[in-house]
Amino acid sequence: MAAVLAAALLGLTGTYGFFSDTLKVTNHIALGDVNIGLREFEKKGGTEVAYQGPETILPGAVLSKIPRITNYAMPCWVRARIIFENQSSGMEGLDDSMLSGFTKNWVRRGEYYYYTEILKKKESVDLFQSVTIPASWTEEHENQKLGITVQAEAIQAANFQPDFSAMSPWGNQTIQKCVHEQDGTAVCSQEKTKLSVEFNGEAHRLMAAPGDFFSNMGTAMPGDVFEDSIAVSNTTENEAEIFFRTSVEGQDSRQKELLKGIRLKVYLNEKQVYSGTLDSPGLEKDHSLGVYQPQQKGSLKFALEIPEKWDNAYALREAAVHWIFTVNEKDGEGASEKDVDTDSSFSDASVKDPGGKAVQNVKTGDISAIERAIFIFLVSGAMVPAVLIYRKRRRKP
Repeated sequence: MAAVLAAALLGLTGTYGFFSDTLKVTNHIALGDVNIGLREFEKKGGTEVAYQGPETILPGAVLSKIPRITNYAMPCWVRARIIFENQSSGMEGLDDSMLSGFTKNWVRRGEYYYYTEILKKKESVDLFQSVTIPASWTEEHENQKLGITVQAEAIQAANFQPDFSAMSPWGNQTIQKCVHEQDGTAVCSQEKTKLSVEFNGEAHRLMAAPGDFFSNMGTAMPGDVFEDSIAVSNTTENEAEIFFRTSVEGQDSRQKELLKGIRLKVYLNEKQVYSGTLDSPGLEKDHSLGVYQPQQKGSLKFALEIPEKWDNAYALREAAVHWIFTVNEKDGEGASEKDVDTDSSFSDASVKDPGGKAVQNVKTGDISAIERAIFIFLVSGAMVPAVLIYRKRRRKP
């Protein structure tokens, strides 16, 4: 009798149960790179070949020499400096007036030639086309060794606009050596995708689209500000509360350094609920996104800010942050015991709603194993004396 009664009472716990489901979305962020190459070509018989240069030259000769700058990574601005070398310091040598084939997009400012158009990924631009040796040179220039060195530099196009009317269009920028491999792996952003988290009525579970909420960002560059929004909805027939937290589990020290440098702001229905770094130490515990009625929708907006001061040391770095959503739905028709998520990591989480108002701890409505044992013990203990008393009474005449 005790066992039957205990089982019957335990079966009733399902009517106070909650359905719970957890969804993890792993968001990836990657820093871009500025990566250019410089090669020289010459024309021979109408065909371009790698530049070899003549062993000897004569006055009045026109030499084919084509310095070509190629962009292997993110869109950038480029400039070039030409250094002339002359073995005989007291003798006339080469200078800029002997170079030809500059296009109108090159402007001379100080010691640099600046290209006034953005050089996109995999695009190339030629600095000049040829060098003319002065016809006025005589035997005095014989055996003179001459040289032309071209030095190309680049700076990101994102969040940077040169002033080509100034004597120094790039301002006081420090040019650093690249830290990437040749032909960097940076990618361009794709067509924008709508982001969503839905407590789906048909599947009766949390569903996210796409699998990476930073997919619209593409490759980030210093100074970038990226904004997007996530549509949150409940398409079930019952009200449900949705919770949100973050995790950087699995990231090494360099990746965590990247996440700590990026600023993150989160807004729920236009109200700011978080402002801090992307590693989100303030969001490690569950935060309620509110109770959603059947068919109700909301919006979770976020903004990322990449530090402007970041330089080549951060080029091509990648990291990931997990955004974890949990839903708790009270089943108005009664849930069976197997529907109750007794292992939910949010079952004892204290949370606050976006307005700062305290919310009660999340409860699954289930009874723990210890509570069940105590309950059975008490019920069984109470039933044994009752059975004995009943038997004694039956033995009396």
